[in-house]
Amino acid sequence: MPRFRCQRGWGLGALVVIAALGLTGANPLAKGKRKEGPPPKIEENVASLAYIAAGKEIKVEGVGLVAGLDNTGVDPPPSYYRSKLLEEMQKAGVANANKYLADPRFAMVIVHLTIQTGVTPSDRLDVELEIPPGSGTTSLAGGYLMQARLREIAVIGGTPKDGPELALAEGPIMIGTEAKPDDPKRGRVLGGGRVKKDIPYNLILKDSRRSFRTSNMLEKVVNARFHQSEGLDQKGMALAKTDQFLVLKVPRSYHHYPGRYFEVVKRLPMVDSPELRAVRIEGWGKQLLDVKTAGAAALCLEGMGPNAIETLKKGLSSDNAQVRFFAAEALAYLNDVAGVDVLADTAIHLPEFRTIAFHAFAALDQPAAHLKLRKLMDEPDIEVRYGAFNALRTLDDRDPFLGQVAVLDEPPADPEAEENLEPTALALRQARLGRNRPKDPFALYLVDSEGPPLVHIARTRRCEVVIFGRNQKLLPPIVLGTGALQLNAGYGDDGVQLSKIVSSRSGEGDQKIQCSLDLGDVVRRMANLGATYPDVVSILQVAQKQKNLPGPLVVDSVPGVNPVLIEAVVKGKDVTKKDSEVKRTSSEEPAPRKGLFQRIPRLFKSSEE
Repeated sequence: MPRFRCQRGWGLGALVVIAALGLTGANPLAKGKRKEGPPPKIEENVASLAYIAAGKEIKVEGVGLVAGLDNTGVDPPPSYYRSKLLEEMQKAGVANANKYLADPRFAMVIVHLTIQTGVTPSDRLDVELEIPPGSGTTSLAGGYLMQARLREIAVIGGTPKDGPELALAEGPIMIGTEAKPDDPKRGRVLGGGRVKKDIPYNLILKDSRRSFRTSNMLEKVVNARFHQSEGLDQKGMALAKTDQFLVLKVPRSYHHYPGRYFEVVKRLPMVDSPELRAVRIEGWGKQLLDVKTAGAAALCLEGMGPNAIETLKKGLSSDNAQVRFFAAEALAYLNDVAGVDVLADTAIHLPEFRTIAFHAFAALDQPAAHLKLRKLMDEPDIEVRYGAFNALRTLDDRDPFLGQVAVLDEPPADPEAEENLEPTALALRQARLGRNRPKDPFALYLVDSEGPPLVHIARTRRCEVVIFGRNQKLLPPIVLGTGALQLNAGYGDDGVQLSKIVSSRSGEGDQKIQCSLDLGDVVRRMANLGATYPDVVSILQVAQKQKNLPGPLVVDSVPGVNPVLIEAVVKGKDVTKKDSEVKRTSSEEPAPRKGLFQRIPRLFKSSEE
């Protein structure tokens, strides 16, 4: 029998006839007169007939109003953008809109958002802001973008034309861009963009295979393997729309890493039967144990579903770390915990595979995975600690080991109003107060970690402060501040004074409070005095420079997918074996790492994509 290949055929003529007959029957979509073409061959898979359209972008734009500036706004001159903003404000019922544009506490901005294919309304997207040409606004610092509607814009005959409304944007502004973080005339709203509906992927049939029958067969093949509960129903991930394409959804377990899902889908065989499946699993099982073919074989076995679990477990006993990892990764996406120790060991010792190891953890919703991730948050390596934290949050954003705490204080109780209430009425009142508590301006996590002190902040996708190690204390002397907020503590002080300087025009007096040096407490007190997430980030960054923090302050500390992974999966290169003759010189530095929340590029591309 010839050597078994993941994408090559073999001699099983009788089985071909039996299995093909089950796939080429009546087709409810086949209403046209297009020539149907030959049925799929035994060696063909989804990638033989179609390719996945991914990586495309939709650019949307809008005009917005920024509030809360420190008198840095300027009444914008007449323009298309000004007219558009006034129209939006009038539709929203804002009276005397011109008055706000003339107020220096407000500014007009152009709002940009890039929507990637596969985004859903639950995803958080970064929004970019810029001051329009000709505007005299000097800074967006401290501002808040009021809700803006974003559309595709087409220029027809030199005149901009609005497309359909696709997204909304709103939130506090962090000045600068990735290239120019201190540019006051540009800004970002982290995670402030939301699309209004799903932007699905498409599975496009190749020109030579286009037909309603083939489209329908692809739907059946994908849905036989990938489906999930939606309400009371089981829904397949593929839906044939025409003879040219299908809509392809991503299962929840792959949502954080759709590239892997695509690779599994592309390898799904078009012709299947119990007999064929048994032969394939046996052949791919042998390839799994060979480091040169292990990556591709693991993807093929993952496509077989639970039937391949026992075969994948054999890879966990391999002498090669790369083979063990590929087996553990596929098992995780099949929700089997047999490989959790291998995933943890890989995350610690093999940086090349660290990111995808945590992706695999995030797909494994089992108690053993939760426990292992909690333990990994104690590791000294910063990437491992935050990677474990992020994977655990993806699994369950309410896991108590994340240590999330409320930022803003509960509404004050009214003893007089509650004094004579019956117990039931009192409980209802307190429940209403809980529902009406103010929304936190950012997320704060106090992780009970045994590792060294660490503070992690995000500058992409989300507003969060993660403090690893409880009871971290600021180190005096402290002289910190941004805008109206000031923090001060002298040598030997056991607390810090927070001061909020209020403009006399507001009619409010200055505020001063005393709190402990506990970092979590200080962050909460700042927010309760009105500090936004950009304010908190700015203060923490200065505190790091002034050595007021007990440990490092780190931003977006998760690496991107290492390019060697392509060599490991596609070319079969064993990247776990280092070349002893290649040594890094003392002057070399590690390559810059991509931020956690940037969309990870797909590892592989079809020749037709």
